[in-house]
Amino acid sequence: MLVTRPQLPAYDPIQLVGRVLSIDNGICTVQCDGANWHCARALSCLVEPQIGDEVLVSGPDRDRVFLLAIIARPENTTVTLSVTGDMTIRSEAGTVKVHSAMLTHIHSDQVVKLTSPNHEQENDSAIMKIGQMNYLGKKLDAVLGSTDLFSNVIGLMSDSFKSVARLCFRHVKEVDHVRAQTIDYEAEKLTRVHGGYTTLTAQEVMKINGDQIHMS
Repeated sequence: MLVTRPQLPAYDPIQLVGRVLSIDNGICTVQCDGANWHCARALSCLVEPQIGDEVLVSGPDRDRVFLLAIIARPENTTVTLSVTGDMTIRSEAGTVKVHSAMLTHIHSDQVVKLTSPNHEQENDSAIMKIGQMNYLGKKLDAVLGSTDLFSNVIGLMSDSFKSVARLCFRHVKEVDHVRAQTIDYEAEKLTRVHGGYTTLTAQEVMKINGDQIHMS
């Protein structure tokens, strides 16, 4: 019985090292030994090529040549990883770390979204500039050594408000309004109310009680 072997295609594979002369709509013109090769970047080549890069081009024949890798580039030049379409970096069973010696900059033209069961952030100092911020959560616990808050208007709405302090100082330059159904102030030692003009009124009953009452 005769076995017919498939005929292998006859072509000469291409593998050359050259320098990028120009880039037009994703097609790179690479000069190799005096000849110009027009090739697209291979999907596995994540580094975005630049003019002047020394690159490796390869392919099965002259009509199918791709830029496979960036071999060398002048020093102090920015390296950019770029893809067309969506990109996912995943570690199936490990840790993903991003480290830089100076500045780490994360930028998005639309939205930056962080999602995880737990979030931890540690900084020696932080500066946040946000045009508008909305916070929605079930519980907030904050432990601070010192807090300074400056605002034109502060609005606070709560079903119950509790404040505990060893010392409390409040200074209002103009008007202080308090409206409530019942107001109960109690001091263990001294209560003092003073003003240039002081008015105490009651709609029905006013009661003043004490072991001694001095009026002058």
